[in-house]
Amino acid sequence: MEMFAHLTAPNSEKIRESMESLLQFLQMTAQISGAHTVDFYTKDVWKNHVAVSPESVLEIFSQQQKPCYEFRVKEIKTDQFMNDKKSHEVGIMSQFVVALANVYGIKQVIDLGAGKGYLSSYLSMRYDLKVYGIDSSHTNTDGANERNRKLKKYWKVYKTDARTTSKAKKSDQKTEGLLPKNSCQDVNADQDISRQREGDIRCPRLSNLEPCRDDDLSLLSDSSKRTSNKESNKATFDNSSDSPFSFLDILPSGAVEMPSMSQCVSRVLSEQEKEQRKIENIKAKKLTESHVYSPLTSYVTADTELHDIITDLEESMMVGLHTCGDLAPNTLRIFTSKPEIRAVCSVGCCYHFLSEQFDEAGKEQKTESWGFPMSQYLKERRWYIGRNARMSACLALERVAVGQGLPTDSLFYRAVLQVICKEVYGITQRSYSLVPQSKNILKIDQRVGKIFSKSSSFTDYVRKSLKKFGQDDSKISDHEIVGYYQKYETRRNELEAFNRLKVFLAPCIEALILLDRLCYLREQENLAWSGLVKMFDPVKSPRCYAVVSLKQP
Repeated sequence: MEMFAHLTAPNSEKIRESMESLLQFLQMTAQISGAHTVDFYTKDVWKNHVAVSPESVLEIFSQQQKPCYEFRVKEIKTDQFMNDKKSHEVGIMSQFVVALANVYGIKQVIDLGAGKGYLSSYLSMRYDLKVYGIDSSHTNTDGANERNRKLKKYWKVYKTDARTTSKAKKSDQKTEGLLPKNSCQDVNADQDISRQREGDIRCPRLSNLEPCRDDDLSLLSDSSKRTSNKESNKATFDNSSDSPFSFLDILPSGAVEMPSMSQCVSRVLSEQEKEQRKIENIKAKKLTESHVYSPLTSYVTADTELHDIITDLEESMMVGLHTCGDLAPNTLRIFTSKPEIRAVCSVGCCYHFLSEQFDEAGKEQKTESWGFPMSQYLKERRWYIGRNARMSACLALERVAVGQGLPTDSLFYRAVLQVICKEVYGITQRSYSLVPQSKNILKIDQRVGKIFSKSSSFTDYVRKSLKKFGQDDSKISDHEIVGYYQKYETRRNELEAFNRLKVFLAPCIEALILLDRLCYLREQENLAWSGLVKMFDPVKSPRCYAVVSLKQP
């Protein structure tokens, strides 16, 4: 425990006090967070649950100053391999993960919910870690293998892009002084955290609104001592502006498909030179095999036996970048129960897919494992969030604050469509069960989906949606459809104000879910340190908080 003594974090009592405050607030606002936009007009949500006018709500939000999210990160060049969002996430999280791995001298990482292997392959190739990327989808695993193949095939493209980037960066340096003074502190994603001096490993300051505290993640005072003898095995890079980082530049020897030797050497090699080449090739092959990324397909639960999936399981750390639904809490349960897993860094998402132990009445559900609650503190309270509120937790307040992320037109279309479904077709409610109990309940696969973007008008949208629902659209005329639109157009501001309120409540619901996970970890006896870390820029990546926990080395 002494090694982590300098890492500050709220004590368990403080966490419970924060959760209690959240519970009281969420209890008062449950009717708003628990209401669904689809049912907004059919259940007259504004009139029944909000006591002020929509104009007053919209006026308050319009007066709020938009925050500055100037965020400059020196990130990897990715082209077709990663979009900007994924590049941002992988570049930052990989630095954090390798810092934790070096604390324990770990060379094996398990990436749960690895998807197409963006984080896994990067950890493997840049930091010489042996990574197992586990995903339940064969499609994602196959995609990860294909992506690795492309990384090898297109290495020449990256070399060319690096030279182009070098020229561009020299031009960009001349304009750096034009940035506003209140811009966020630079984060150099190419800086090798594993090579920091003692006491210098810090959490990157990701936002000028809510920066990480230096004392929260000063990882870790004696980590450099523990890993100094392994310095020769670490990847080295040039951080100078004249040598921009290109993704394939950091690949270890043998990780890319090099031109055949006959193309590179025109003269005849001597026997001694041939033998030397052979020795070098054998060394390169062994080096390549030492940092392997292995995509695996398996459905993981809290009871999963890792040895059945990873035959050479050794001391390792577990990571998850936007693990969906119950996979995030199950990642933490596996971490606490498996002695081989020394550390965990988990960023969850898709809260609407979480299972809940209790229903609205506090009755316990008949399943063995639940995504919420995890902590004994909330279990004793038999706390229930509800699917609609969990969906609200997925909204992105920071994006809305800068004018992104709230599709008001499509939400309005869907709410009016529900009125038509109820009044014309007798569909009174929606169901998320696989087997609907009556013909008046829409099946789980009967959702509008992306019809809005493919529709030329509201009338077109309604007809396409009704056909998707399996309904006879001839029962309603175009004139009647337009009439519904015009009737509710005058009340559009109600829906807009309502969605603003839901977005405003989103961080509170997410905070409860994250604090529940942190409280669960604090309730365990075998952990040295646990905390929440703001990992990403919330505009680029709204699910930006990582649950981090460490066992005693």
